[in-house]
Amino acid sequence: MRHRRMCAIPLVFFSICFISACARPAPRFSVENARAHVEMLAGTIGSRPVGTPENERARQYIVDQLRIYGFEVRVQEVDARLAEAGTTAHVNNIIAVKAGASRDAIGLVSHYDSVPEAPGATDDGFGVAVSLEAARVFGARTDRRHSLMVLVTDGEEAGLMGAAGLVTDREVMDRLQAYVNVESIGSSGTAMLFETGPGNAWIVKPWAREAPHPRGASFAIEVYRRLPNDTDFSILKRQEIPGLNLAPIGDSYAYHTARDTPDRLSTGTLRSSGENVVGTIEAMDALDLRTRSASEPTFFDVGGTIAFTWGPVVSVGTALLALLTGILAWVKTTAASIRIEGVWRWLLSLVWAVIGLALVASAMIGATWALREAREVYHPWYAHPARFFLFLVATGILAGWAALRLGALLPSRAHGLRHPIVVWSLTLPVWLGLAGVLAWKAPGAAFLWTLPLASAGVLLLLVKAESTAAVRVVSLIVFGVVGTLWLRNTVDLAFFAVAIFGRLPFITPVAVYGGLLLACGVMVAPPFMATFVAARPLIRPSLITASLLVLVVVFAGLSYAAPAYTYAQPLRRFVHVLTEPDATTATWEVGSVEPGLDLHEGAPRGWYRASDVPPASIPWGRLPFPFVFRTTAPSPGPAPAAITEFTLKPVAAGTELTMTVTPRSPGLAVVFVLPARVDPARSSLRGIHRRDRWTATYIAPRADGITWHASFRAGQDAAVRQALVVVTARRIPGGGGWQQLPAWLPQETAVWTASASWVLAPRPDAIAPVPALR
Repeated sequence: MRHRRMCAIPLVFFSICFISACARPAPRFSVENARAHVEMLAGTIGSRPVGTPENERARQYIVDQLRIYGFEVRVQEVDARLAEAGTTAHVNNIIAVKAGASRDAIGLVSHYDSVPEAPGATDDGFGVAVSLEAARVFGARTDRRHSLMVLVTDGEEAGLMGAAGLVTDREVMDRLQAYVNVESIGSSGTAMLFETGPGNAWIVKPWAREAPHPRGASFAIEVYRRLPNDTDFSILKRQEIPGLNLAPIGDSYAYHTARDTPDRLSTGTLRSSGENVVGTIEAMDALDLRTRSASEPTFFDVGGTIAFTWGPVVSVGTALLALLTGILAWVKTTAASIRIEGVWRWLLSLVWAVIGLALVASAMIGATWALREAREVYHPWYAHPARFFLFLVATGILAGWAALRLGALLPSRAHGLRHPIVVWSLTLPVWLGLAGVLAWKAPGAAFLWTLPLASAGVLLLLVKAESTAAVRVVSLIVFGVVGTLWLRNTVDLAFFAVAIFGRLPFITPVAVYGGLLLACGVMVAPPFMATFVAARPLIRPSLITASLLVLVVVFAGLSYAAPAYTYAQPLRRFVHVLTEPDATTATWEVGSVEPGLDLHEGAPRGWYRASDVPPASIPWGRLPFPFVFRTTAPSPGPAPAAITEFTLKPVAAGTELTMTVTPRSPGLAVVFVLPARVDPARSSLRGIHRRDRWTATYIAPRADGITWHASFRAGQDAAVRQALVVVTARRIPGGGGWQQLPAWLPQETAVWTASASWVLAPRPDAIAPVPALR
């Protein structure tokens, strides 16, 4: 994007007329086809974790569809490894290719597995459906410059294991030059571009120019970096292949839960996201995909109709322009403010501005604290955040108004200035500080501050500071810029934050939402006030006071009366159980971010609040939630796997171990655990240390089992004989429904993530005799 186009931002591209004029035709994407794919994957087949029969059914369905569309399809069956996680998984990735004029390929990436506790309509039935339909549309073109690869990975939900296997495929790594990864964390709204790279700012231009409903912003990259989430994109970007990562974020309450069903997924989300993907890859096809650069992009959309993107040169130029003009405008507006009424009145205005800001922040934090204290839960806003946000906004406005009314009680000579130029003289240094820090620390998000600052700085330098009318016009234009950049993004981010914080394993701090709204208010409120501030006192300010009080009371009442959790916005709860070798009882734990146990009849007895790590023969740990309850109860049943071989063989340098674990049910996780301070010299499986114990994890072993080979130094035979195996299933034996949950777990307004683990020790009769050395 050229620099002179940037200078026209405040006057041109934010106007409604310009946005309407830039509407683009939508590509031929069939939402009916995409909906049918989602219904098959998440409805007919349902939950499909790696290694399960449902996973195989989903794979076969996708393979069949791609072959119908004319793709050459193969399945990459591989033991994928992630050394940093100490994990190996048996995965089956789908690799489909349709040749173009060039061997270089554009990729459509998604994953077909789901977490065990979810049908996976959005995550990632949505991504698969969009990829399949986009492949049909784009693959039907006969004028494609590049080949098209559809890469549907397995085991993404098992720790990105499918992508870890995919990058070992020679054909994929040789041909793939750019790709779009289609993920989901929500079920409504257009899929948002939230990650790009690595580097390669050019990869964003096809999306910005040709996506008919662009939704995304580079500030999302900064947010995403600070979240405990990863996608296949995280693995692929290590290969230095340019890519775009898209996902809808609206209504993310169902993410990774039993509520993630096809009916929850918005048809509009399928349509707009699919059309964007088709438009983007069609635009990619016209580019030189072998372009590589280290530059990071800045990008954002305006109203989901047009998008802008530029590289670091323009970003730095914009930041410098904003800081330079901002400083000059601050000097000009401050000098004008002092000329109007004198330095002491200006200083008094500054003091009251600081007091008002402190009152607003304190009021919103206090309102959050009061709502929490008045309820029986720690997240009472979870199911109905709109009421809560309106309550906070009304409270903040009332606090700011109270500061103004308190100032009015002072003698007239002690009143602050009412001229709009004073608002800018107090606001610009704040904006300057924020723009400078963000341009340095988070350049992808800096445009949210540098563009408003540049707009205000340039326009204030062009008008006469003492002219109230001129300053009001400037303020109105800047308000349009700020509102375009901040209002929709703040609303989306606020609702997204509620769902995110509701599933993180800690109690949300009371300052989070007030701080988010205050950040928006610091940008939106000053140009609004400078536009409408009155030079004369209001005739009946008591009416405003009364109206604000009524609004606060109404929204407070609505927030207090709203149910904290509902069927559609459920509380996330966790249950896991550990059975030691040959034990008839097991340790059960239930945890969540809310207090209380409230289990149904038939639940084990003897629950107590637990804050310690339970004693165990393996590094099991405690559920990582603020409220955990524990008891000892009967074991859920026999282990779904057995150690079928355990052999110690002496060699010249020490001992070789061979251990085989054979599963009795699919989709298990098998962890080999060595005693403390015992590490293998060599191992056929990658391992890491967990709580001073060497462990190696294998996910989804085949029916014939998994065999682990390892060698140890001399003198460790006795310790190696104490090696253990932990087998974990995401179903609890004897449970009901497709999740196999015990009947005593309430599900009306809660969803459960369950796991059952068994510790297996090699039986003495299973240990092969050690022959004497010769």
